[in-house]
Amino acid sequence: MSDYYDLFLAVDLSPDLSEPALEEVRWLLGQAEMPSAPRSADWETWGYPWQVFAGGSASHAFGGADVSQLVPAVDRPDRDGVVPWALTVRICVHEDEFGVVMEVVEWLLRQATTEGWVGFVRDTALEDIQHIVRQPGGFDLVDVRSAEKRFQISWS
Repeated sequence: MSDYYDLFLAVDLSPDLSEPALEEVRWLLGQAEMPSAPRSADWETWGYPWQVFAGGSASHAFGGADVSQLVPAVDRPDRDGVVPWALTVRICVHEDEFGVVMEVVEWLLRQATTEGWVGFVRDTALEDIQHIVRQPGGFDLVDVRSAEKRFQISWS
């Protein structure tokens, strides 16, 4: 049985994202034609480019659906009044595709303006959860189990 990863991202992308980068984001989400030379990953290493964030179907290994959305954040302009792009992605990733998907995540986070927590990765095999935390110089995957405090909320 194969391992799967549940990937969730919620970030704002730069309001001055170049048109080629914006078109590549749209393509990754399944909303545009493939760019002539996709730059979001080393696609030759992985065989061929595909729309890694195209959603719209039930998740293969997790409850819920794979979804992706890119919209202008008109209610949250930046300090200069410029509107960023709001991106949310939730997809199920097969273990064989995890490397290329994380390359694409790295590329996306280079285009992002959001700092701090931007998502998580959950593994079916180990049931590990790692937070994705973005800083100006890169991002970290932070193991949830290393957190010192845990909160429990009981439903009645």
